[in-house]
Amino acid sequence: MALSGSFHKYPTSKFGLYCDWTGSQSVTGNYTDVTLNVYLQFYTLQVGSRADSTISINGESETYTAPAINDTSSTSWHMVHLKSKTVRVYHNSNGTKTGVALSASWRFSGTYSGVSIGTITASATVDLNTIDRNAPTVSFSTSNITANGFKISASSSASADLWQYSLNGGVSWTTFSSNASTSASAVLFSLSPNTSYTVKVRARRQYNHVYGTSGSATVKTLGGAVLNSVSTVTADNATVTVSLNATVYEASYSNSLAIKNGGTTILTVTGLSWSKGTANRTVTLTSAQRTALLNAMATVKSFTGTFALSSFSGSAQIGSTSSRTATVQTTAANSAPTLGGFTYEDSNTATKNITEDNRLFIQNHSVLKVTPGTATAKNGATITNYTASCNGLSVSNSTGAALSVGKITKSGNVMVTLTITDSRGYTAGISKAVTVIPYSKPNVSSITLRRTNDIEAEMQLIFSGSISAVLVNGVQKNSVVYVRYRYKKTNESSYGAFTSILGGTTRSGTSFSYSNLELCNLDANSSYDFHLQVQDKLYSASSLDLYFTVPQGTPLIALRKKKVGINTPNPQATLDVAGSVRINNSALADFVVQHGTNGIWTFRKWKSGIAECWCRKTVSATLNNNWGPLYTSGSLTALNIAFPFTFSAVPTITANLSCNGVGAFLMVPGSSPGPSTKSTGVYEIGRATSLSSANNFEVNFYVIGKV
Repeated sequence: MALSGSFHKYPTSKFGLYCDWTGSQSVTGNYTDVTLNVYLQFYTLQVGSRADSTISINGESETYTAPAINDTSSTSWHMVHLKSKTVRVYHNSNGTKTGVALSASWRFSGTYSGVSIGTITASATVDLNTIDRNAPTVSFSTSNITANGFKISASSSASADLWQYSLNGGVSWTTFSSNASTSASAVLFSLSPNTSYTVKVRARRQYNHVYGTSGSATVKTLGGAVLNSVSTVTADNATVTVSLNATVYEASYSNSLAIKNGGTTILTVTGLSWSKGTANRTVTLTSAQRTALLNAMATVKSFTGTFALSSFSGSAQIGSTSSRTATVQTTAANSAPTLGGFTYEDSNTATKNITEDNRLFIQNHSVLKVTPGTATAKNGATITNYTASCNGLSVSNSTGAALSVGKITKSGNVMVTLTITDSRGYTAGISKAVTVIPYSKPNVSSITLRRTNDIEAEMQLIFSGSISAVLVNGVQKNSVVYVRYRYKKTNESSYGAFTSILGGTTRSGTSFSYSNLELCNLDANSSYDFHLQVQDKLYSASSLDLYFTVPQGTPLIALRKKKVGINTPNPQATLDVAGSVRINNSALADFVVQHGTNGIWTFRKWKSGIAECWCRKTVSATLNNNWGPLYTSGSLTALNIAFPFTFSAVPTITANLSCNGVGAFLMVPGSSPGPSTKSTGVYEIGRATSLSSANNFEVNFYVIGKV
């Protein structure tokens, strides 16, 4: 056995392959890295490179290219390094490794010193040094046995860097230390109570990473009670019980049950003694414990409680605490608040003055105010909110003070509801119907405001309307209070004072009317803005305000500085007629109403709806596209010209070429687009002979249609 050596193959004299090898061992990895170096020994040599040279270690081979050699002047033997290779060789489980094959080959294919030589192969088989694989001797003991664990104390005959224990006789392992030492310990938690475990310990020798395993021992944990399940607890029952299922391993132990919300312990029941075994158990809370539980739930209807069961021998706890979760709840039947009613009234002074009853409401104007009665929370809760609602309106406070809900937009019997909410979210509510009298502001159904004969200074005003009936016990409480008007010239910024016409207004029940053909006189040459106002007993809250403009008086014929206006006071032409014209019992023939230009287009629009436009467009084109016996320009998109306006249907289009010294004609191509209501469409130019140089062509368009 060795970790180095050499071997060779010389077909003649000292010419051939020389090899040396070394080994580097890993004790922890149980392997040797073997490195083989291959040399060629010669005196003088001229040879090219060899691509089929080989090197092999323990069956792992590699083909490589050996370099060319050209050395004829030497006076001594030379050795040229050809190749180096390293292979990891794993030892047997006992650390031994024998029969490692080493070899190398190099092809000469010639004669050296009179000897014909082909491929030279050198080989050897070596045994590697044995690696120490001795395992440590491991032993352990147990102590401090509880219901949920125990302590393991272990030792090793040699320093170990990894310690593990098994609780199932070596089927699976758990690491408890990675500190290099001859001893280690572990305290086990979270084991099952009253349970036997087959314990083993193993340790890994630090020097070679070989495990040593102890014998086994049986350890049984102590029996602290285990909580299996807890039923839902109703905390606001008259008698509160906790129903649970628990497994008791030792009847002599005393047990305690804690009820927690998150990390907060609400209460603990102690001194619970139960028989051994798995069974349903009942824990009844005292009155003080019930109160403590409810006070802890003052802001929640329920919570997910943690129930923690602990076992004690005297004052010493046996094992760990066993916990389960369950819902702790209250019920609306037991814990909802109570409400002693509420009062309501109309807080709008204006509407109360009309109805003379603060419990009657006028639609859209009365303001509902609700005052809560006595509200009482239960089982540790508090009242946190008062909400009054009516007809889609809602208002809240937390104090129980009066609530101003707002104006009721609905009429008839309308429900008002007061709802209280406690700190848990439970509610109680009471509803009452209130009477809302239908109401709308004054209405004018017809009105005439004009100049006499439409041209005089004298004004005429005629109108009629109605107000809403506000009936209380059959008595009409509403009436017209204001009927008045004011005016200003249209070009003025402010109105004059109101003039009351209430005295001249006829009133009957809810109806009113007014007629005056000599209301006032206003300058016929000016336009006036009128403001008519009608108010009932709600005054400005229900004011009807109507605005009108009375134009200046317009004479049939106006003479203005060599201009005559018919039905227009300010003629803009020698004869300016506002309206249609007839001649010899016939309407005047069609005439132009608009004329102008838009881009390259000139256009006319006629009163009848006919429109026409025309333009001239210059395009540059070559005519060398062969089309049968003709030559064309192809489609000219530049001739697809947008109209100055959109026609109601595709118009009639006339297009032709102006003379430019080159014979040609305008034609319609087979391609799109064609004419539309918005543009001319595309065209092309043709002639009998080709025209390879670009020429300018003037295209004339005339378009007529309807707009």
